[in-house]
Amino acid sequence: SLLWEVPACWRCRYLARRLFLCVCRAFLSAMVQSVELPRGGDLDSAERVCSTTATVTYQAASVPTGLHAQYVYPPKVGVRRDHAGNDVEVFGVQEERVPVKLMDARLSQLNLDMHGVHLLPSNFLDIDYYDIDQVLSRYYPECCRLVSEVTGARRVLAFDHNIRSTSQHGRSMGGGFVAQRPLGLVHGDYTEASARNRVRQLTAAPGMNDTLRRTFGELPPLDEPSGKLLDARFMLVNVWRSIHPRPVERNPLAILNPQSVPLDDIIVHEIHYEDRIGENYNARFRPGHEWWYFPKMRREEALLLKCWDSAGELAREQTASGSPRVPATFAFHAAADVPVPGDAPPRESIEVRLAVFF
Repeated sequence: SLLWEVPACWRCRYLARRLFLCVCRAFLSAMVQSVELPRGGDLDSAERVCSTTATVTYQAASVPTGLHAQYVYPPKVGVRRDHAGNDVEVFGVQEERVPVKLMDARLSQLNLDMHGVHLLPSNFLDIDYYDIDQVLSRYYPECCRLVSEVTGARRVLAFDHNIRSTSQHGRSMGGGFVAQRPLGLVHGDYTEASARNRVRQLTAAPGMNDTLRRTFGELPPLDEPSGKLLDARFMLVNVWRSIHPRPVERNPLAILNPQSVPLDDIIVHEIHYEDRIGENYNARFRPGHEWWYFPKMRREEALLLKCWDSAGELAREQTASGSPRVPATFAFHAAADVPVPGDAPPRESIEVRLAVFF
């Protein structure tokens, strides 16, 4: 190399050292300038941190695990829920609060196939989110557009939503529904069985507690045979967004890296409604779990969260279309309890569920 050919006099060695340092600085500067900031990475450098300590709620190690429900009543783990979405009976739940480290997801390029989550900028729609008719007529189509653009799906249907807030819980959302508190329990919204059942239900007339009953009445929201929809790849996705004017600080949404969760940590949780039985997943703690969050999410950002993917590695049912497998089948998530300033506003967010077909 050039350095080995430098004459052995002190002046030449000094000049060579200075030249070497200048080249290194120029190289590092070019590397830094070439790095593209992640989507949604609009925080000032002074605000950015790599991680924070939080507390989430897991199921205890003694709670039975498994990917598939056994359909007995009362369930080993589950709840009975009323028409308004309130839990009125709880079975087999043993919760424990666990401290975890949340990594700043803005520093990574996360996507639905690999990680089960995708953040993107999105104009805020200024409507009354507690007016169910405004949400159905104006916000549902916007969520469908976002998911369609990100996934390239041939058809997207928004079919349900909820608002979560520490200050507005219990407030009417219309249609007999009320806003809920942020859920600190680590959970996934669907299992394979409940995801496939939800698609089947969307090809029939809406049930008594279905949000889409206001729009479709006795008509099926999906006019295609359920067999055809289930034979191809489909996903259930949440669009999560803050609706508060200030950035989210209290109870931010934390996402568990799907590839850090072994099967032995997954628990089926049954939800008994008036007219159907749903299922979702809970989890028990393991030190190897990796958590992400997006600090100070603004209402001009939308977070796509995968609830189930029939092409995911955990899916037991194969699709006839032969869709290639993807690593992330779904993403566990929870409202995290993090240290916040005393004047931090309460979280106020909306989540819309969508069925996505390819």
